[in-house]
Amino acid sequence: MSIIRIERVDELPLILSWLLKMGIVEIIDGIWQPHGQWKGLSYGQLALLFVTYIIHQRSHRLMKMEGWLNDHRTVIEQVTGWSIRPKEATDDHIGLLLDEVGSSEEKGVILQQELGEYLIRAYELPTEVARYDTTSFSVHHAVPEPGEAPRELLRFGHSKGNQPSLLQFKQGLGTLDPAGVPLLSQTLSGEVADDRLYFPAWQQMSVTLKRTDFLFIADCKASALETRAGIAAAERDAISFPCP
Repeated sequence: MSIIRIERVDELPLILSWLLKMGIVEIIDGIWQPHGQWKGLSYGQLALLFVTYIIHQRSHRLMKMEGWLNDHRTVIEQVTGWSIRPKEATDDHIGLLLDEVGSSEEKGVILQQELGEYLIRAYELPTEVARYDTTSFSVHHAVPEPGEAPRELLRFGHSKGNQPSLLQFKQGLGTLDPAGVPLLSQTLSGEVADDRLYFPAWQQMSVTLKRTDFLFIADCKASALETRAGIAAAERDAISFPCP
């Protein structure tokens, strides 16, 4: 007796097609190679499915992804051409992927730069104007006990939300204007002052854009003399970037 299996297609083919065209799989697999005991899809393939899951379900809960992937496995296999195992997306498996990808800040910067360069080349996006800004996020988290090492990211700092009793972390985002395409994303310690973040962000964005003569838009804290002098000196001594 044949078994009829019904799956909802929804917008999955569209999401998967766009993410495949962005080169996510190739870029991630070029930076991270699985260890010998890793089985199944590559890091890049599994990362692409995790991003698809987040967009489709509007959730990043790892425990739900295994069921989601099995519910849509036929559609995903047809679009990607990959063979997907039933236990491909357990929370443990996804957790190992995220630990590996998040373990190196240097590789994370390379990932963002290569993704940004790929998008700019593929879609001929304008690169004359870019924007950078930060914000803080307060969280209800246990405060370290006396003598206990402080959290790596969760710290007390200036609270923009007027909640000084809560630990917080900061997020920095650099984008292309006017499209709003992300070029740089940073998760930062909660006590870090914004002033010293702008010049390093400008440096990383200039590498992605392959130019230093773009208009850099930021708030008033970017007008610090040290920041403006650093950008002016870097523009004066700029190396010649290869054409995309």
